[in-house]
Formats: sequence, structure tokens, C-alpha cells
Amino acid sequence: MAKKPLIQAPKGFRDILPENQKYYEFVKQTAIKQLRFSGFKRIDLPTLEYRSLYERGVGEETDIVSKEMFIVDRKSTSEDKEEYVMRPEGTAGVARAYIEHGMHTWPQPVMLYYIGSFFRYEQPQEGRYREHWQIGAEILGAQRASSDVETIRVLWNIFQDLGLDDITIYINSLGCPNCRNNIKNSLKEYFNLNKSKLCTDCKRRLQKNVFRILDCKNQKCRTIAKDAPPILDNLCVYCKNHLRRLFEMLDDLGIKYDLDPTLVRGLDYYTRTVFEVTTGEDKKRQTSLAGGGRYDGLIKLLGGPETPAVGFAMGLDRVVDVLKQRKIKVPDYEKPIVFLAQLGESAKRKSYEILQKLQAEGIPVQATPFKDSLKAQLKVADRLKVKFTVIIGQKEVNDKTVIVRDMKESVQEIIPQTDLITFLREKLNKK
Repeated sequence: MAKKPLIQAPKGFRDILPENQKYYEFVKQTAIKQLRFSGFKRIDLPTLEYRSLYERGVGEETDIVSKEMFIVDRKSTSEDKEEYVMRPEGTAGVARAYIEHGMHTWPQPVMLYYIGSFFRYEQPQEGRYREHWQIGAEILGAQRASSDVETIRVLWNIFQDLGLDDITIYINSLGCPNCRNNIKNSLKEYFNLNKSKLCTDCKRRLQKNVFRILDCKNQKCRTIAKDAPPILDNLCVYCKNHLRRLFEMLDDLGIKYDLDPTLVRGLDYYTRTVFEVTTGEDKKRQTSLAGGGRYDGLIKLLGGPETPAVGFAMGLDRVVDVLKQRKIKVPDYEKPIVFLAQLGESAKRKSYEILQKLQAEGIPVQATPFKDSLKAQLKVADRLKVKFTVIIGQKEVNDKTVIVRDMKESVQEIIPQTDLITFLREKLNKK
């Protein structure tokens, strides 16, 4: 049995090693491209927020707030009497920033996206970590169904570009303040009849937030929830029309979706539209790759003006896992096409000068100046699969030349150092 290292990352946290970085970069760059094309601007949120932000915005009875927040253990000061928490999600932070920076005075809607790690104290399992990476996007100040469509459309395009073209988007509506009481009363009446069969958490949810019973992972509760009165039956006319327009526009775009009357999401701020994205094979929504919905009351709840809003968050860790499981090829970013090898002390010093010039010209080049053996350096060049290796030794320093080896053709030429950039550009343009 391998001996455990003395120092390890905490449970549920992990290092993202170099061989996995290309997957994360691929997902990030793909998402950024689609988001920027659609008019979203980036916002970076602080890692720490006040605890009250999530208690008020996300809901004290949600699992995130009641069980999963990392609270920073520090003594209160006269300036800062509130507890800090490590951010568990992004939407509440964006809503806080919208209020704090007076974004309601900006041209509406305000379209923002963010990328970062978030923290939840939950039991680690495959694809779920206590520190997890997300990409999120929010449209603030738009109430029409077209803004729901825009968030779903961008998300759909991101997955298409990633090569995950078999996703399914599950959609439901949670109603608005005008019809929410009727929905709650209908659900309460049903679940009260089955109260003895519910888990301990759901018995509490029955009093605090009955919608959360529909999101319970306990198998007995899930079985009971299947026969619960459909939320859609109690929607007001406005909410039904909003959902109908959403479906019509998604149909026009050819975006696949399924209506799931039990979908509620795990956060209290959602109103009307909610959605989740899974791969086509996951019909039971066991592993959500992304999710989101409307939160028309959140900004007002936090002390800002009444502001309709909609957004989504995508889990990078889960998406990367799917890309790797399906062996989807992703590009190697900044892969060198030229390798610079040197032999001898004076050649090493000259190689730094050449390296700087090549990089300044935008030619992807790599060197290992800390290796002295030419054989060892050429092995690195082979491993990197570069197109050309530039070699310089004491003779080349004196003659002001370099040797350029074509790695595929196994031929080499001696050229003046001053002609190197022009020579490489001509050769690379022909490849």
C-alpha cells in the first residue's frame, strides 16, 4: 500500500493538474466566445461575502445556507460585525453588485458573466467537490420571455461548440407572487396527506418551503413527489403565457427541451422559469451540467429597485468529466511549434536572446536552458512534436549562424541568425 503524504489537500478540494488544464481552458474559452458574441460583459466577484446576503437572498431553509456554507471563523470588529462566508453561488453576488454599483441607472438590461470557484460543504462524490468551478451569466432588467430564451440559447450554443450535442434542457415554471400561494396550498394539502412517509428534512420543508420537497434526493420522497399536483395547473394567466412564449421561441430555434413539472431547483429566489441541462443519456436528471431560471424578486429583496432577472450557471468540473469520458479532443493551447536547443555556456547565453526575439514575434517557441545535454534537449523536442528545432553551439555563436532542423523531414540547414525569423515564417506558411 502506498504511503500517504504528510500534507494533502483538504477533503473535497483538489489540484487541477497541467494535463487537465486544457479541458478547463477549452470550456472557458468556448463559453467566453459565445457570451461575448451575445453582449455579456465580465464581472469578477469577491470570494468572501457577508453571510446575510445568502440568508436573505438564497433562503435560510435551503441546503446551501442551512448546511453547506463555509463560514469564516473570525472575531467581529467594530467595523465588521457580520460573519464572512466563502461564496457558495454567484447569482446573489451579482445581484448585490447590481445594487451596490447603481447598475439600475445603466442602459437596461445589464448582461454580465463570471468565472470562478465556489464553495459548498457537502459530501464529496464523483463530479462534486467542496470547491467547484462555475461559469455563470445573468440578464438583469428584462422581464420578457425572450430574455429566458437568450440565456438558454447561449447555453445551448456553448454545449454545441463543446461537442456535446445530445443535451436535453428540462424546463418548468414556479409561478409568480400572484399564483404562488395557490401552488403552495395545493402542494401542502397533498404532502400533508403523505407526511408520515416523508424524510425528516421534508417534514420541516413542508412548513418552511414546500417546493423543496420536489427537489429532495431521498428515494421515498421522490416517489411521493411524482404524484404531487402539477404546478402548471395552478399558474396564473400571465405565467402560462410567459411559459408558452418561451416554448414557442425555443421551437423556432430548434432547441430541444422537455417539460418537467417536478423541477424546482434548490434556491428560494427562483420565480417562473427554471431549467436544468443534462446529457441526452441522463433522462432522470441524475447529473446536471448547468441550470438556472428567473429571479424577478431577488434584487428588491436585497434592498434594490424592482428588477426582473434571469440567468444560468454551468459546472465546469462536470462538463470536463463528460468531455474526458467521451474522449472529445480539445486543443492544446500555446503548443510550441519551434524548439530552441543550445550546447555550451556562450550558446546558452545567446539562446536567451534568440528566444526573446522569437517570442516577441509571436512564434510559439520553447526551450530548456537548464538542460546541458543536446541529446536530452532533442528528446524534449520530440516529445513536444514541434515542427522545427533551432540548434546553436559554440561554432554557431562565433559564425553568427544557427542550425534549423525540420523534424518531420529529418533535414537541416545552416542560416544566419539575422534571417531566422524570416526563414521560420516562410517555412511555417508552407506547412
